[in-house]
Amino acid sequence: MLDEEETQEVLAVIKSRSLSRDYGPDCLDTVLRFEQGFAEKVGARYALAVTSGTAALKVALVAAGVGPGHEVIVPCCTFIATPGSVALAGAVPVFAEVDESLTMDPEDVERKGTPRTKAILPVHLSGVPCRMDRIAEVAGRHNLRVVEDCAQSCGTAYRGRRIGAWGDLGAFSLQFSKVITSGEGGAVTSSDPDLYERAVRYHDQGSFRERGRFPGFSPRLEAFVGENYRMNELTGAVALRQLAKLGGIAETLRARYRRFREGVSDVPGLRLRPVNDEEGHLGARWGLAFEDAETCARFTKALRGEGLSPGLAYGGEPVYMQPQILNRAAATPEGNPWRSPLYEGDVTYGRGLCPRSEDILKRVLLIASINPRYTERDVDDIVGAVRRAARTAL
Repeated sequence: MLDEEETQEVLAVIKSRSLSRDYGPDCLDTVLRFEQGFAEKVGARYALAVTSGTAALKVALVAAGVGPGHEVIVPCCTFIATPGSVALAGAVPVFAEVDESLTMDPEDVERKGTPRTKAILPVHLSGVPCRMDRIAEVAGRHNLRVVEDCAQSCGTAYRGRRIGAWGDLGAFSLQFSKVITSGEGGAVTSSDPDLYERAVRYHDQGSFRERGRFPGFSPRLEAFVGENYRMNELTGAVALRQLAKLGGIAETLRARYRRFREGVSDVPGLRLRPVNDEEGHLGARWGLAFEDAETCARFTKALRGEGLSPGLAYGGEPVYMQPQILNRAAATPEGNPWRSPLYEGDVTYGRGLCPRSEDILKRVLLIASINPRYTERDVDDIVGAVRRAARTAL
């Protein structure tokens, strides 16, 4: 969904000779305008633009006070950046089960808590929201921070509230494959002024530059050492134009999903992947849930025979089987959070850690990644392929 609007916005920034949000003779404030618009879209008081979705996760975790000696509960079905960001913040990821929606099971979250738990990190996977009301209840009972990983689900809502506004902080990605994109980029959201200020300071070497932040905001915290995750004005220009398209993109994706759902609803043996909120989920990745892995594999083969490319989420493997997590490996021994003298736990990972999820990951099939350029005819073609595969395999 890139067109002349993004081109003209980028050209305007180049002509302004002000490629940084903080320096230049005639800054157009594309990053600031993106932040203000993004906060409004999400329903948060503040938004902070950063350089990637991973940067957003790391900044949000640090803002939440996560550090050495802490544990953070994450779902076992997610991209490596989720637990990786926890480890980079100096903390230890603890994995919770997912349900057939492929999102975090709130009941297991409560079981996985320890005195070392600092935060819960739910992941809204491929446009499907987590059950945030239940997760918020668990967090409230145990005085835990909630940092939402919204990387794959910008525009998604749960029970009338946008994701990124349920927790203490939200982390979004603008990477090329995401709902809206600036090639790379990300955003952090919060309605807590102290958490917002901590995020700003961490992403800008500890600084809080009054110019170019939310009007009327007065910083009050002490400076601390941070890093550089500042978004530039060129990226901000693309992100700003993409944000204006978010409503139309979300509306189209939901309409295409509804057509697909109606087209397969009467097929015996087919069950759609649960989406937790029929009105709020985005419909960005369509899925089917089967009773066992064998049936799923048989249907997958039949659907590939129809010319589609279905697959299991993350190859059907939980993220803790990734070697860097499985082996608890950090860039340096001294920086290893699992071996930190401040960490009093003894977490290990391996096959069987989340047995229910390991079963689910082998029998929930993701059949199509949808983009808003799909036409109704494209949807009907997919429906036809699914129906034919079902006659063959079920």
